[in-house]
Amino acid sequence: MMKSFYLLLVSQWLANIGDVLYIVALIALLYQQTGSALAAASFPIAVTIGMTVSGLFFARVLSRFTLGQTLLVTQLLKTVLLGAVIWSESILVLGLVVLIAFFDGFARPVQASFIPRLTTNRQQANSLVQGSNQFIQLAMWPLGTMVVASFSSALALTIALILFMISTIVTFQFVRSLDRDVTVEDGESDISLKDSLAFVCTAPFARLITVFVTFESFVSTLWISALLLVYLERHLHIDTGWWGTMNASFLVSMILASAYLYRAKRNSPLAVSSILSVGAALLFGVTSHIVFALIALAVQGYATQLRIIQTNTVLQETTSPSQLPYVYSVQQTAYTLAFSIGSLTFGMLADGLPIAIVYLIGAALTVPLVWLGRQIDLTEDVVQSA
Repeated sequence: MMKSFYLLLVSQWLANIGDVLYIVALIALLYQQTGSALAAASFPIAVTIGMTVSGLFFARVLSRFTLGQTLLVTQLLKTVLLGAVIWSESILVLGLVVLIAFFDGFARPVQASFIPRLTTNRQQANSLVQGSNQFIQLAMWPLGTMVVASFSSALALTIALILFMISTIVTFQFVRSLDRDVTVEDGESDISLKDSLAFVCTAPFARLITVFVTFESFVSTLWISALLLVYLERHLHIDTGWWGTMNASFLVSMILASAYLYRAKRNSPLAVSSILSVGAALLFGVTSHIVFALIALAVQGYATQLRIIQTNTVLQETTSPSQLPYVYSVQQTAYTLAFSIGSLTFGMLADGLPIAIVYLIGAALTVPLVWLGRQIDLTEDVVQSA
């Protein structure tokens, strides 16, 4: 089954690299064609809308098709839509982006749901998946920008389309490699988001982790790139060239956390990583030196990645494989909504308050994660000792 796992991993690597390339290319293309910063800024909004809406239909789709079929068909449709993007006028592009994000919303929950079916070392598998995702983000954003700046957005889009095509082929090979493709819930059909919510609400572990992930999504918007830029300009008063270094510090520390958990025999306690995040936000709010700001970002990135991997691993170990995709679909919908609300909330606070105060408020809002993390840690200990 490890062969199948690595095929799945490679197919998602190719798709993720293509995603970054086409996002960079389209942001530049929309700005060039319209001359409007608002048009370019509307791109992440379109992606968020598509990802959120996919969660509303995820359960119904998964109740009618196998996991492998869903992954293959959605990747194929993404490829077709990206081809349509290349030949479309700028007015239609955002609509196609929403559709691509809609189908992309199926990929990660399905991939995460396959992990307990394909490998016995779930922590190691989740560490590899999350670490490689962050490495792709770290490497491909500057590379994608270089391709667009040195050549053209059209070339970047063409490369992304080729990567999507190869990803579809590898996904097809992955589905063929499975001993038996699986339906999510044998004997049941037409399961809705409401049914998924009902399961999450009645399963103690799934409910607790979903609340944790949702609140984590809200407070994580404290560390989005836009706020870091404001922090540089208004608080540290230094050259914005440090902006890229700050983002890199965050991503590199996430990769290091993945490498640590890949080799570790057990998870790090969620409560401990949450305390680290509170400390990072406090340090970020009180320091006036870039070195300490970078340290705070590194601590936050490391702690965030520990929590992402642990919550995935615990959920996979405590939830039946047949119900797991539905839990992930609820989490993805809740995550994107919370992220949108958090971005708006902290953005409004940053407009009305000194940015250092915003991070101190963020530190206070992160404290509930310590309590929630402690509850998950205690429940996990009880389950393991039973």
